[in-house]
Amino acid sequence: MADHCIVCSRSVPGGAGEFCCPGCAAVYTIVGKMGLGGSARDERIVQLLEGVFPGGEEVDGTESEIEHGQDLCFLVGGMVCPACSWLVHHSLDKLQGVGNVNLNFIAETCTLSYDPMKIGKDDIVRKIKTLGYQFHEGNESQRGGYDYFRFGAGWFFALNNMMLSFVVYSAEDWDVPVAMQVVCSILLADFGTPVPLYAARNTMLAGFRQIRMRQFRMESLVFLSSAAAWVYSFYSMLRGDFAHLYFDVVALLLMLIETGNLISGSFYKKLSRRVSSLAWHLPKKARIDATAGEYAPVEDLRPGQEFYVMRGEFVPTDGILLSSAEFDFSLITGESRGVSLEQGHYVGAGAKMLSDSAVLAVPAGGQSNLIKKIVESTIEAFNTRKVQLSLGDKISQVFVPIVVFSGVLVFVANVLWGDRDAAMIRLLSVLIVACPCAFGIAEPMVLTAAIEKVRGLGIQIFNGAVLSLKPSVVVFDKTGTLTRGAPEVHEIVWLVDEQPDHLNLLASLENGIEHPIARALAQVGTPRAITERTIARTVVSAKVDGKHYRVGSAELYPDVEIPPRLENSTIAMFGDADGCYLIAGLRDTLRDESKALVADLKACGVEPLIFSGDRTAVVRRVAEELGIADYRAEMGSGQKQEEIAALQRQGKTVMMVGDGINDAQALAAADVGLAVFSGQIPAKMSADGVFMVPEIGRLRDLPFMQRKVRRKIRQNYGWAFLYNIIGMFLAGVGWLSPKYCAVGMVFSNLVVIFNSMYGMNLPVPAKELEQDGPPPSN
Repeated sequence: MADHCIVCSRSVPGGAGEFCCPGCAAVYTIVGKMGLGGSARDERIVQLLEGVFPGGEEVDGTESEIEHGQDLCFLVGGMVCPACSWLVHHSLDKLQGVGNVNLNFIAETCTLSYDPMKIGKDDIVRKIKTLGYQFHEGNESQRGGYDYFRFGAGWFFALNNMMLSFVVYSAEDWDVPVAMQVVCSILLADFGTPVPLYAARNTMLAGFRQIRMRQFRMESLVFLSSAAAWVYSFYSMLRGDFAHLYFDVVALLLMLIETGNLISGSFYKKLSRRVSSLAWHLPKKARIDATAGEYAPVEDLRPGQEFYVMRGEFVPTDGILLSSAEFDFSLITGESRGVSLEQGHYVGAGAKMLSDSAVLAVPAGGQSNLIKKIVESTIEAFNTRKVQLSLGDKISQVFVPIVVFSGVLVFVANVLWGDRDAAMIRLLSVLIVACPCAFGIAEPMVLTAAIEKVRGLGIQIFNGAVLSLKPSVVVFDKTGTLTRGAPEVHEIVWLVDEQPDHLNLLASLENGIEHPIARALAQVGTPRAITERTIARTVVSAKVDGKHYRVGSAELYPDVEIPPRLENSTIAMFGDADGCYLIAGLRDTLRDESKALVADLKACGVEPLIFSGDRTAVVRRVAEELGIADYRAEMGSGQKQEEIAALQRQGKTVMMVGDGINDAQALAAADVGLAVFSGQIPAKMSADGVFMVPEIGRLRDLPFMQRKVRRKIRQNYGWAFLYNIIGMFLAGVGWLSPKYCAVGMVFSNLVVIFNSMYGMNLPVPAKELEQDGPPPSN
């Protein structure tokens, strides 16, 4: 807590927090990521603050919409984290005459509109460059990305250095001719020097800036060890100490780090391409006439329009199945198996047709695409999620100073009481053998592997951090989650004289609303267009022919008594402001996998609960059928969120599974939020992951994967601690030379990578074991 912002010294609103605004928080994050220090740090802060406070004053954003403006699309280079994209967006939005700014951190692309009468393109370019980022447009954008030539040149120098180093190693046991020593020394220096100055320049600069800023991470230790090894090697070369040249260690260490940077630096782009590649397989046209072979562009499909899918074809867009059919969702999950769906089921784009043919209808809400929504929400999650240090980064900030202190202590001890000639070598060994990068990749490597494996469960995870949690409670919505989500109206009780037009009005009010109950009620009559409609929680109201009508749950008309025969039914009431016309009773059957899922979760020690907006009698019946003891009924979206917060205050880790608009807040509030396959868009955008298949049965395996993830992360951190403690001790007492320390550092990383990837397989479903038969005996 501080009264003044630690970045700009302005007053902190309410005196709570370290920053006065999100802009200063972004500046702090960016400077920390870049590792600047001293005057360079101060200059960079001033440079970035100019984007937040132009002229030193707060400036409100300009109009978001630019009429009759020119569109501009370009690439922004040099962004190190999503905070950079926020800062660039914020700064551009403050320019007079600029609007419609949309910046994508993963793709590094920015689109905006600008009024050429108020601002020129050069002013926009100047603003971006003033902030310290690069502007690329047209063919220039193709030059963005990693410099593979520099990377290849670095390995060329490193490999040549390693070959020449065998002559240096032999000098410890054999006499090497003086002429050969001179030639090899010059070649080693020639091949070793370009690596830190050219191939690994960014790593060395980052390490140098981290030291100046006193923000110690992996790069700072790499800079210290590499610089010290190079200086000592050059000094040894000048005095003719051929056996103690470590140019090869410098080159090998830096290029191994550069290889790791190449992998981690391309993570966002690989993730984007991997998720986006799902959409590449989708047809761009839909078959609207099976006999005449007539097609229409997918984006031109209208609500309710039917389209056909033949055997072997992919479903081009989300649709409601009008006849029973079998589909394969392997494009999404990677697991090839048939799933039989009944009439009325929601089928997402990307499902492959296994039956001869099927007819689907565009949902009443209009043409949509589940895969595209998942791609967009994944990218959006990476653009907006708050950047936080991982546990490995936090450990590195403490670990690096400890390593440096230990190395200096070893050096001083050897100078004062030990072998002075070995003092520098042991210092180098301690600096090189320490491996903070093992801490840095201990957690991300496991989470990345787990995200890929969890897709085999039919679940796409957006926030990998949730896979390391240990849920103690799983909260289910009822309709569409534990039930099939396709309720049917089984009885209508009239409270006034029966009039067919009232059914048409009821259908009109509910038509086009993406909710299972609304879809069922829309089938009781013939819908017609309604222009004035209001949707508030569970009540839909509209003005038709000058009269107000409304439909909602049993709470809408509390004085109306529910008939005993509808006691176990979901209730919908329709009428006007004066009274209720009719009561509709709906029934929804349980999913086939719900009962087994609840039993399996209980066996894993996870307590199941039901939070539903339905009537108590209906929720009680479902809970009794599934064996769930704790359930809550007649809940609104705010109540669900409050109850989840109450569970969290009790120290419980909450997983929420839901599908509706009223679940969006609860999904966002839960520690782990999952939206079902047929869920509505607000639910999917609020969740940490979505089901990519209609079934939720394999949710039972998610706690198994989470348990494995936690174990792998603990093993990685345990190994990193063990290796560094033993390695630093052996290096400090002189039992490890710098060359072996460099190899040991690489070995430590390989152990972490191997452990993160190996043994991450999911359990085989019981049905598959029954089909394949028992494993062969030895």
